Amino acid sequence: MWMLFIFCVLLLVLFFYARSGVAPESALKLPSRKGPMVIAHGNDCGNGLFPGNTQEYLQNMVALGVDAIEIDLWLSADGHLVLRHDPDLEDSTDGSGFIEDRTLTDLRNLNAAYHWSRDDETYPYRQKPLRILTLEEAFELVGSIPLILDIKSEQLRAAHVLSDVLESSGKKSQVIVSSFNHRVIQEFRRLSPDTATGSTSWEAGLLFFAQLLRAESLLAPRYQTMQLSMFFWGLDVVTKGTLRAAHKLNLHVSVWTVNGRADLQRYIDLGVDGIVTDRPDLLIAMLPGRETKTETKLLEQAS
Repeated sequence: MWMLFIFCVLLLVLFFYARSGVAPESALKLPSRKGPMVIAHGNDCGNGLFPGNTQEYLQNMVALGVDAIEIDLWLSADGHLVLRHDPDLEDSTDGSGFIEDRTLTDLRNLNAAYHWSRDDETYPYRQKPLRILTLEEAFELVGSIPLILDIKSEQLRAAHVLSDVLESSGKKSQVIVSSFNHRVIQEFRRLSPDTATGSTSWEAGLLFFAQLLRAESLLAPRYQTMQLSMFFWGLDVVTKGTLRAAHKLNLHVSVWTVNGRADLQRYIDLGVDGIVTDRPDLLIAMLPGRETKTETKLLEQAS
């Protein structure tokens, strides 16, 4: 009985939260083509074709012909947004400590792909070091290709820096901003209301449960897109019902991180708007009428 009461109270709280604001129309412009958008995943750990969040990754994804590129952002000690996935430096670079404790000058001296390997035996970038990039440099490398910017930093200052960079660079129509940190994304939405954002985990969960009750019309999303994981709390959340509800609310839905051929085909058939993958080469090859812009040596077939 108490569990039912708590559940109902929680739903009521979430309902009033969801109704507390509506997202304004954003400046976002995405490519229009048949089938899901091919979105490259900024993976740092060796699952992708190239070291994620690096110049090598960005340039090769542009050459490959992807529709959008996902990158991860941390804030340096002196206030620059830099591309990395993890907060610490040991896992991927030849440095130590935490990104947010180091200045941009310090970070520039590190090899961003020192530990990157496809087979855990060879390390191709130890003799060909790659430096850590700033967001401004990433914009220069990708040209007009849309970026999904995942703010990893938990500092509200990161939202302010990102808002300023987008304003000064004129890139608001080219990006979707997301974050697992609710406070950070809320601050960014306040600062840059005309920039498209992705749903938080709470917001995505609320839509998922609302669509089970066919109650999605009661929601007033403060976001324009959803980047959903394949599973959330063990649940298969990217379903026909989720897509129906999201599209009813004019939301763009992408799923991550999808690598195997069977899973890629499942989401193609389901009709998602975008697929985030470490293997964009495989996904492009599976889409009718799509061809890669350049020859890319394939890895062994993804499982």
